[in-house]
Amino acid sequence: MNRMKTVFLSTLDNSFQAGLLKDLLMNEGIESFFKNENMSTVLGNIPGFQLEIYVFEKDYERAQEILKEALPELVGE
Repeated sequence: MNRMKTVFLSTLDNSFQAGLLKDLLMNEGIESFFKNENMSTVLGNIPGFQLEIYVFEKDYERAQEILKEALPELVGE
């Protein structure tokens, strides 16, 4: 089976950022995946708890551009 590889895009500080970025990526046809998503639903916005967002490798460059435009504070140099 030809499985597409997912790659780490960013760490998000809260569910607001996560929802915003997920929607922006979806609008561009980019599927995204969260690590720790179930925990954040249970725990809410606990300070220090972070969500990791992943995208398919083929979408990474475009997803990085969207991230830079929408949430530039999350993009490392």
